[in-house]
Amino acid sequence: MTDENALRDRLDVRELYSRYAIAIDNHEAEAWVACFTQDGIFESGLLGKHVGTEGLKKFTKLYRESLGGAQVLHIISNVHFQLEGEAGGGSCYLTYYHCKEGRIQQAAVGRYRDTLRKVDGRWCFASRAVSLDGHH
Repeated sequence: MTDENALRDRLDVRELYSRYAIAIDNHEAEAWVACFTQDGIFESGLLGKHVGTEGLKKFTKLYRESLGGAQVLHIISNVHFQLEGEAGGGSCYLTYYHCKEGRIQQAAVGRYRDTLRKVDGRWCFASRAVSLDGHH
């Protein structure tokens, strides 16, 4: 792999992390699901394990209902990943804000653990697990 291709892959993965947060915060279910491979897995200690495109779509509905009309902000930081060919692993920190009725509060902090895969020239999450600090 040339240095240019390696740099392009790294930029694409960083963009994936941002697209994920923006899509879930703006209730863009299709864009959020598109961040995953077709057999992708999302796992949350609070909302369970969701597998494949249909399972991920169901998660977006469940998640949106759980918000009770609140606006949320996922702030992703300390993004770190390693790529080997068309696969890789990564992690990042999460700071989560909940905004409702004029009140903004930091609702959680946590981490994501990720498996990455390049499919048809596009980087996606093959699996993504979120854990919130202080929650089990």
